[in-house]
Amino acid sequence: MGSSRDIAIGPVAVVSLLMGTLLSNEIDPVTHKEEYQRLAFTATFFAGITQATLGIFRLGFLIDFLSHAAIVGFMGGAAITIGLQQLKGFLGIKSKMFTTKTDIVSVLHSVFASAKHGWNWHTILIGASFLCFLLVAKYIGKKNNKFFWVPAIAPLISVVLSTFFVFITRADKQGVEIVNHIEKGINPSSVHDIYFSGEYLGKGFKIGVTAGMIALTEAIAIGRTFASMKDYQLDGNREMVALGTMNVVGSMTSCYVATGKIIMNRS
Repeated sequence: MGSSRDIAIGPVAVVSLLMGTLLSNEIDPVTHKEEYQRLAFTATFFAGITQATLGIFRLGFLIDFLSHAAIVGFMGGAAITIGLQQLKGFLGIKSKMFTTKTDIVSVLHSVFASAKHGWNWHTILIGASFLCFLLVAKYIGKKNNKFFWVPAIAPLISVVLSTFFVFITRADKQGVEIVNHIEKGINPSSVHDIYFSGEYLGKGFKIGVTAGMIALTEAIAIGRTFASMKDYQLDGNREMVALGTMNVVGSMTSCYVATGKIIMNRS
């Protein structure tokens, strides 16, 4: 439905962090898990409605107000936010010891405050090893075009090898967090979980509009960047309708706000 040839769609760090913060301000995800999930689906529904409405009413011209400087700044800020949030997993810091805020000062304070007892050296060693592997794979792919496939499969190899390594060494017994059991099957329907009335309707609408606009900004920023690099035009209206439709349908199939991803796009 969209016009971009390069955007890959999925959950992104910036929108996920924003959604998590806004939802947590309204409902405690620990004590009211079901209501929290329902509010997330409601916000996703209204995010999709907002995006699709902008496209249907031909408001795609609004993306022309996104200057190159604004796009570069947004993508740079997104990269910094994503990088900072990876420190928790990279250093093996437990969620309860890590801040829910996303600003640089709060994150760095949380990181160094937990340095004495919160860092897990087993996690750091595993993370650093596979990070080096990914960087080497990327270098090989850039150095020799014959090995363009090396950086493409490196993430998959990292997942397989790290899983096998943790399994044989039982590193999870040393504090290395693992995913554990993943339920099989497709996502269940969540149509009946969306709030169409009650006190959470307005809250879901406000969160959805905010998250939807941020998600749209990121997708358009990425789409315009690649369109400029590859010399083709991006139709803002089609992108808005496509993203909106996707999120409306996603809200009914147990998904939350998704948009164009930085790390999944082809270079």
